[in-house]
Amino acid sequence: MAITSWVRILASVGMIIFAGAVAAGATGAFFSDTETSTGNTFTAGAIDLQIDNESYFTNSLGELEASTNNSWTLSDITNQLFFSFTDLKPGDIGEDTISVHAGTNDAWACLAVDVTSTPENTLVGPETDANDTGEPGELQNYLNFTFWRDDGDNVFEDDEVTIPSLSNVAASSLQGAWHAIADFANGPVISGNQTRYVGKAWCFGTLSTATTPVAQDDLGKTNPNTNGPLERGTGFNCSGSGSQNDAQTDGIEADVSFYAEQARNNGSFLCSNLNT
Repeated sequence: MAITSWVRILASVGMIIFAGAVAAGATGAFFSDTETSTGNTFTAGAIDLQIDNESYFTNSLGELEASTNNSWTLSDITNQLFFSFTDLKPGDIGEDTISVHAGTNDAWACLAVDVTSTPENTLVGPETDANDTGEPGELQNYLNFTFWRDDGDNVFEDDEVTIPSLSNVAASSLQGAWHAIADFANGPVISGNQTRYVGKAWCFGTLSTATTPVAQDDLGKTNPNTNGPLERGTGFNCSGSGSQNDAQTDGIEADVSFYAEQARNNGSFLCSNLNT
């Protein structure tokens, strides 16, 4: 082949390579833009159950007084006790109002009380005379309880409702089942940063509502120095009549538990579905 032809071929190849380079380089000339969102996060919420308690009991003079040993401000429960009463006599009565706080999120809440021990302690003469032969202790058969949804003033008022399943003698009502403070069947939900109150009364004997119901004053816990049980009564009467000699020296030990669960995406939650 002539030299002139080779020159022409090489020149053509060079033109093709040059055109390809121009085409490849031309892609950087199109309009473009880039947007970047940085630092995206997810953060879980919290259900942080905390409890406080305000307690009253019958003192040695038969009068109702505040129980500083069984009252505390809002906190996690560590070694606090709702009950630590000794030397009980028939006719003695006590009252507590529990404040339930579930944190910043809407929540359901449940309560369980479980009698764990019923010691006989010392078997004294009046007990044996009453045909008491020993364990278990009989105080559980005479110590009556009732719980209700309170407005925070430690007084059972005429428009407040008891929790029937927690209103009986300890032997039959305090057996560890979960009861609703608020659930799907017993609402409303406890809203975030809201307080829900549960009142409880106990009586060594027959517990009944007051002959004249205490009228609702709509003050709740706003003025505890003037509208509490020391001024208005608990809303209950306690009769110690009858013979409870077989309960002398006997005791009861119990666990009090609370449970809270998120309400969002959980609208059908029931406390009764929890394990006892």
